Amino acid sequence: MKTYIRMVLGLLVVAVAPTQLPGQQRTGTICGNPATECSSSYSFSSYQLAFQIRGKLVFGKTYKSLPVYAVILKSVKTSGAEDCVHVSEEERLEVQALIPDRKVFASRVSCPEELILYSNVSQDVNFLAVYAGANFAEAKTTLKLVKATGRYRQAYIRRMQVVLEFST
Repeated sequence: MKTYIRMVLGLLVVAVAPTQLPGQQRTGTICGNPATECSSSYSFSSYQLAFQIRGKLVFGKTYKSLPVYAVILKSVKTSGAEDCVHVSEEERLEVQALIPDRKVFASRVSCPEELILYSNVSQDVNFLAVYAGANFAEAKTTLKLVKATGRYRQAYIRRMQVVLEFST
């Protein structure tokens, strides 16, 4: 932390600002095109939306992507039981074939050994989604592309971050 001390209108003002250590990463860029290799310290699974993480991973640390938009295609309620309920890899790959230049990903909340979470979504469901870009205009274009396939008419846009809880 850096401390700044200034005189403002005759008053002593002290401000504390967080500092970023060299090599320390706050957020990472999403790897949204499945045809492009993602340079990351963490080995993401094929069904996860990967993001760049630089440097050695530190146990107990949380890593986050930059905020992005996704088009949610489908949701399934998690059972809370030992068997985790999620969208199948076969379905994910079918959709990936329809939209080859946008990463199609799926959440696996409550699944054993899953370290990846997605912010701004219910943790009671798992979903199938398409990476829709960093801005809302790009997300709307992706939503139109998805709806044009005729398969996911209830699809909608959601802003989120990918979160790696590197602790288990």
